[in-house]
Amino acid sequence: MVSLEDIINDRRSGQSRILRKTIELLRSVEDDKRLEVCKRVMEAHRIMVGLRWLYKRLEEGASLSEIEKEIEKADVESVKVLRDLVDGKTVVTISRSHTLEKGLVNASKVLILESSPAREGIDMARYLKGRSVEVHIFPDCAMGYAVKASDFAVVGVDAVFKNGIINKVGTLPLALCCKHFSKNMYAIAQSYKFADEEYRNEVCSYTFNEDLLFEFVPISLVEILTYLSY
Repeated sequence: MVSLEDIINDRRSGQSRILRKTIELLRSVEDDKRLEVCKRVMEAHRIMVGLRWLYKRLEEGASLSEIEKEIEKADVESVKVLRDLVDGKTVVTISRSHTLEKGLVNASKVLILESSPAREGIDMARYLKGRSVEVHIFPDCAMGYAVKASDFAVVGVDAVFKNGIINKVGTLPLALCCKHFSKNMYAIAQSYKFADEEYRNEVCSYTFNEDLLFEFVPISLVEILTYLSY
């Protein structure tokens, strides 16, 4: 059984997995406590716009089964979009996204950046290797070599704002590297990850900490692919 503490402290899972774990937890919570629990998860994962969407759907009176079906449809259709995009291609990616994992099985080769500091790219490499995908792992500092060897880059997202996306730290250097080598960079984003606002809360710091695990990438550097399911 998943616990609230497990979800709050989870810094490896992508947004789709956090959403599903939150819904699983909410099933064990009394109806009048669900918004409160969801709010605590939102506060722990502020950058994950999908949690705002979940909170809003609960406020609107949607059942957990209805919400789960909406998420499942968006996820399934996003995987289809990605599979068509990468079919027979050599692609480079960073971090770990469960949507990406399922879609990248159609790629000819997947070049995965380790994604420091948690190195969750290793987890994605393990998943794809288990499904007979040719995978090559690169340290983040060697992303130039990976980009040059690829047809294009593809990443997941934790949030889509009007002026750009939020994803795991390292995504901005990857986007800039793709621009330098004239390679496209695509972001796969389910509709529940969209925010109707611009992102303005940039963090500047001389020390690396947990607040810097995600970063903003301007819309000019990435092409967003999505399936609007509702």
